Amino acid sequence: MFDDPISSNELIEAARNYAKAVALAENTAAAAREADITLVEADIATLIAVNNGWEANLNNEQNPPRREMGFGAEVNTDSNPDDLAAVTRAAELAKLHYQQKRAVAMSTDLAATSASQAAEAAERHLLTTARTP
Repeated sequence: MFDDPISSNELIEAARNYAKAVALAENTAAAAREADITLVEADIATLIAVNNGWEANLNNEQNPPRREMGFGAEVNTDSNPDDLAAVTRAAELAKLHYQQKRAVAMSTDLAATSASQAAEAAERHLLTTARTP
């Protein structure tokens, strides 16, 4: 087989294709892992922002005036509606960023799967070429 220049060239070409496919699979798998980490970070940021919004809404609810024990004066618990709007907007932006990062993570996971399948196909082709008499 190796005396035949055509078979030798086919084997070399199959090996090169396999090496390229494996390198691509490794790179896309690394990108997918990085996207997954970024997604988890965005998830955490979203939870914090949503919790902040939830807390701001709870603090903004109409409650009877609070009085400290022993004092007749009301405690000032007014909340600024602008602050509430800002917290709500921050929570919505965090949700949007999370969904954007989720789309990126899904895309890179799909690319990694495709690259892995291509590497497997290149490996099969390389082995078939190497076995050909």
